Amino acid sequence: MDKKVSMFCGNNFVDVEFPENTRILSAPPHVDPLSDPKKAVLKAIRKPLGTKPLKEHVKAGSKVLIAFADLAVPVPPMPPPDNRETAIGAIIEELYSAGVKNKDITLVCANGIHRMWKRSELRIILGDKIMSEFNHAQIIGHDAEDKENIVHLGFTENGYDVEINKRVIDYDLTIYVNLNWVAFNGGWKSTIIGLGTYKTIRHIHNHEMYIAEAPASCMEPDKNFLHDRIREMGHHLKEHLKGMGKEIFQVETTIDSQIPPKMSGVVAGDVDLVHEKTLEFLNQHKILDVKGQTDVLVFGLPDFMPYSMGTIINPILIARMGLGYLFSNYKNMPLVKKDGILILSNPLHDQVDPIHHPSYLTLWREGFERTRDAAELYDLFADEYAHRPEFVHKYRYGFGFHGAHPVQAYTTTVYPKMYLSKVFAAGCTDNAVAEKLEWEPFPNVEGAIEGAKKEMGKDISITFVQLPPFFTPRVEV
Repeated sequence: MDKKVSMFCGNNFVDVEFPENTRILSAPPHVDPLSDPKKAVLKAIRKPLGTKPLKEHVKAGSKVLIAFADLAVPVPPMPPPDNRETAIGAIIEELYSAGVKNKDITLVCANGIHRMWKRSELRIILGDKIMSEFNHAQIIGHDAEDKENIVHLGFTENGYDVEINKRVIDYDLTIYVNLNWVAFNGGWKSTIIGLGTYKTIRHIHNHEMYIAEAPASCMEPDKNFLHDRIREMGHHLKEHLKGMGKEIFQVETTIDSQIPPKMSGVVAGDVDLVHEKTLEFLNQHKILDVKGQTDVLVFGLPDFMPYSMGTIINPILIARMGLGYLFSNYKNMPLVKKDGILILSNPLHDQVDPIHHPSYLTLWREGFERTRDAAELYDLFADEYAHRPEFVHKYRYGFGFHGAHPVQAYTTTVYPKMYLSKVFAAGCTDNAVAEKLEWEPFPNVEGAIEGAKKEMGKDISITFVQLPPFFTPRVEV
């Protein structure tokens, strides 16, 4: 008997009849949410790991920078209060009690080279009280192109630029408040990427990196070359701050597997020690042990992902989600076998938002006419788009993603396309979009499975991963 499953296909759900032998994976059960999140935050900042309590870092007259992760995480978004609202609210109260004045606190959304977020969107993260308590000049977005407020701190031992928001150096204390839902986020990535610039981020997000790091995935911080570089940059920053008598006070929160999610944990203190505890938590509660790889791997792709929050999806983001995120979300080895087939369910609409994704539109309309090769696209356009004046202007003032962002996002498809034999686009309504992505279109998942059987034989193994909630398969032979 076939297995009937409801799955994403863009903005809709479709019922799919999978063969009887299909393996269906879903998130493991999770711990209960915190009964009193604010109390947990206060406990964490008063008894931090590897450093003194928050209040002992500041005094009357101290200038404090509170950086926080942007609205790209989590997916789906949290209902109010967001983890960051709860944590920042408790932190502000603690700062006040230590004598810090309101006027000496600046909150910066650590959006890196993501787009700036409108105040109405920042309100989703921070809530009404914090938004009304601080003026426009005190709640800002990180501007990676604001040369007056960027500082270059030299090079790491392996020659990587460390360029950061100057406030991290100028203020007496930087507190970073994160929301960790996957092992890819958090740790030094928070500051180095969230408050960094293209000059720094180019060392991490490029096609050579994504080939060099494979087959270790970005969900394996202990094995992955990308995370090694981030830690090297972070420790360079840490030594620079140490010489000034300063440090980053890290606050990492986690969420449970409910939909919508709630806060499930919080740790504060030294960046490395805090992130170690966060990873322990994620490894315990967000990992599913899976026996054996599969010939065919199936995902349903919704029309939303981290870089489409507050706007519409586009084909480059669909590729980033299907190949760069979902194929690459594993421990030990890919869930699908070498030369296997990946089936992605999405209508693949030929659409790009010119306001929020201006350089995406140019890359999709013009760059893809030049080449379909992600590595060549990066070499041709990354630096050019990063410095093109209209893209810089739209990033700084028009809520557009940074010019280099689409090229970097698409480089995450390099290794999956080398590894897989084919990618099938199930439910595709525009074959021209599939052709530009070098995917094969099918009207539905059932048809794509039949196509896979013609390629690989009728006795193929099939695995469907049910998301959300998000989890990472740990694959054993």
